[in-house]
Amino acid sequence: MTERETTVRHGQLFDDVVDAWRRFGRSVVFDDPATDTSLLRAEGLRFATRYMAAGALLSMELADPDYPEFARWADTTCSWGIDNPDVIYTLAAIRGDAEYRIFGDRGTSHYLDVQVHSPHFCEAPDYRINSNVDSRSLTVAEDGTFELFVGGEPREGNWLYIDPDAQSLCVRQVFCDWETERPANLVIERVGAQYPPASPLTEADVRARGERLVRWFDKAGVFWDLMCKRSLETPSNTMPFTPLAESAWGGFQNQAYGMGNFRCASDEAIVLEFAPPAAHYWSFGLGNYYWETVNWFSRQSSLNCHQARLDDDGVFRAVIAHRDPGVPNWLDTGGHPHGTLNGRLLLADAFPEPVLRVVAFDSVRDHLPASTAQVTPAERSEQLRRRRTAAHLRNRH
Repeated sequence: MTERETTVRHGQLFDDVVDAWRRFGRSVVFDDPATDTSLLRAEGLRFATRYMAAGALLSMELADPDYPEFARWADTTCSWGIDNPDVIYTLAAIRGDAEYRIFGDRGTSHYLDVQVHSPHFCEAPDYRINSNVDSRSLTVAEDGTFELFVGGEPREGNWLYIDPDAQSLCVRQVFCDWETERPANLVIERVGAQYPPASPLTEADVRARGERLVRWFDKAGVFWDLMCKRSLETPSNTMPFTPLAESAWGGFQNQAYGMGNFRCASDEAIVLEFAPPAAHYWSFGLGNYYWETVNWFSRQSSLNCHQARLDDDGVFRAVIAHRDPGVPNWLDTGGHPHGTLNGRLLLADAFPEPVLRVVAFDSVRDHLPASTAQVTPAERSEQLRRRRTAAHLRNRH
């Protein structure tokens, strides 16, 4: 038995995983002088555990391509990689020489996208999307059920190609109306699988998964942190949309991303103005120093095209502020004077850049149309209660 083959039994792989997590936490959080505040160190430690939890799920649990299953890799309890509050993310393991069947109830989400990765999502930045299908072309029965075949010989109807290097498959569901749209209920199975599995978990299986988890920290973690820092280091209070071909890498194939940052002192507010183009979906949200979305289920830190209130001239005007300005389109910073700002445009016919202006908090109303509605503290509290309820009910699925 070689030295590599004994890394599981003798504990070396365990030490490698722990050491990689320590390197990640130190470089992203505790060795960065910019995070040396009470809030950022508290959020940083929590983020390090969240990133560990996401990596353990993606690398160690969702890792059997013969008996795959879907599970969420970002939700109300695990934020990372500037996850979209409007999306349910699920992933399953696959292999390029097999055939799979996805079936179940499509639900009523505003948009659904299935994409195949080669080699594996955890290998960022070295994975690619080699095929995808979305709800515009997916054939669904009248009762909402469907089946989608992935891999194998080409066939009529719902089918996706996978190449020999494919190792993971991701489903994203976009929700605009959180209170009424219903998540899908999906199952994935390998065509021809026999039950029960022929053999138990082996050391070789765990070794491959553990080594991927190490790369999740040392390679993917460095990449995601670099992406976040790029947003934080752009000119303050700007958020350009990147070209579609570049911004769609790793996400929706038809979605453009706007990435920037905000700086807002305690006595300031930022008025964001954006004239929405014709688009299937758009949204704006705030993130912290680690590219976590600010507590989106208990705070209004994001707004989408259904939730936002447009002014009479068709312009979306939001107020980024630490305190409630009493307007419908408040984006809550969650106490962060400096954080990331993110926009998404799906199937849009244009990509206008938002305009952001720093103003005195007490003069916010002077920079908004006179018709802007007043939101009372009681109305805001009820609005957020309903937002939280809808978020948790949706994410139970």
